[in-house]
Amino acid sequence: MAEVNTAAAPASRKRLTAPDLQWLALTVVVLFMLATFIAPLLQVLFLGVTDDGGNFTFAPLKELFQNGSLRHVILQTAFTAAEVSLCCLIIGYPAAYYLSQLKGKMATLTGVAILFPFLTSSLVRTFVFMVILGRTGLLNSLLKALDIPGTPFKLLFNQTGVVIGMTYVLLPYMLLSLIGTMRKIDPVLLNAARSLGAGPATIFLTVYLPLSLPGVAAGTIITTILGFGYFVTPALMGGPSETMIAQLVEQRIVVMYDMHGAAALSLIMLAIVLAVYAIAARWLGLSRMMRPHG
Repeated sequence: MAEVNTAAAPASRKRLTAPDLQWLALTVVVLFMLATFIAPLLQVLFLGVTDDGGNFTFAPLKELFQNGSLRHVILQTAFTAAEVSLCCLIIGYPAAYYLSQLKGKMATLTGVAILFPFLTSSLVRTFVFMVILGRTGLLNSLLKALDIPGTPFKLLFNQTGVVIGMTYVLLPYMLLSLIGTMRKIDPVLLNAARSLGAGPATIFLTVYLPLSLPGVAAGTIITTILGFGYFVTPALMGGPSETMIAQLVEQRIVVMYDMHGAAALSLIMLAIVLAVYAIAARWLGLSRMMRPHG
């Protein structure tokens, strides 16, 4: 009997099937999202609409909406995020086109080069650019050596410095989005247009550019959202007139210790980002462009 029971034990043991593993992985992901994203977001929402006694109130939000300086900061933040996204697109599109044509080891090396800045803290990268853009920094020294009129230029603690620094930090996100899309463009379509007599400009405007729009949309959304909530570069490279909304959140927490006001500001940031994305998805058809084609 002992031998029968021993032989029957492995047969009765249930093995995990592929669907079971998929449900297990989904459960782990959902629990992780609940613990690290949904729960903290709900806590911020609770703080933004309650007072110190835990009573429901819109007083923190009303105070912010009645604050005239907040409107200026929101406009400044939106303008800076849009300007940085535009700069990333202008610089990144031709660079991504060239990089997407590379093959083999060169493609691998350029991919590593694009990802390499992510291994360094954004704080360190910002300090490096502060050294480069200073009045006696590398750039101004080079321009002065070339006898460029007006040198040294004021490139720090103003809008120019903020845009340059944020563009440098966020450019890899645009490059990765564009390169991934451009590499999926079938060269046969371009050759077909060329065989029909289309010139380079026509091929680009009617074939290549429309096919690359999903990458443009993804890169623009990513850089805009990250730029809207960026803190390190504006705090170090900007001046008082370049204050962004993330800096107001930091002031509410560190200086004023107003957690409810900071949470209300965070809710305003979240609402603006979601509204901008919804408008872009509605009027620009982002959901259609970014849908994978089978």
